Amino acid sequence: MARSIGMAANATVFRAVITITNRDGTESTKHEGPYGSIGAARARVSFWTNYLAERDEETCKPTGKSRARGYVEEGSVSWQPA
Repeated sequence: MARSIGMAANATVFRAVITITNRDGTESTKHEGPYGSIGAARARVSFWTNYLAERDEETCKPTGKSRARGYVEEGSVSWQPA
């Protein structure tokens, strides 16, 4: 997904690091961002945790055995000619 990241040099940015446990037990990690606020990155972690949560077949409520987890990383922007 394209996004405008025309931020000032040395600006603080955040990214969501999501670890997904596949049905066969293997794990894969993906990174989303950069985001200009920690809240936006946390929202992506929450989205994937809720979206991939295992659910009870009868009630459709989450069982607490999530198939995704994540955290937020902080970084800074450094621009230079390519």
